Amino acid sequence: MALFGIPPVGGALATPGPPRAVPAPGEGPGFAGALREAVEKVSQLQQNSGQEIQRLITGESEDLHKTLLAVQRSELSFELLMEVRNKVVQAYQEIMRIQV
Repeated sequence: MALFGIPPVGGALATPGPPRAVPAPGEGPGFAGALREAVEKVSQLQQNSGQEIQRLITGESEDLHKTLLAVQRSELSFELLMEVRNKVVQAYQEIMRIQV
């Protein structure tokens, strides 16, 4: 029985799907590409947020809710990006501490 649209635990989540192809090393965007895309997305969200604020200030838009949502999206995405950066730096420092 689904509760509020949530599928049961043993249902669709537990059924195996078709196997996914794992890209070979050197194929696909890689970590650097994924990181670049994330930074670009965060930058785009911050620009959208700035535009929404500008529209609200100039009176072009009276939708405060939409503006606050744009600001919150950009803030959360930036915080997530900073946490990922912190984890990458921690991993790098841990690798550098390994004695060979």
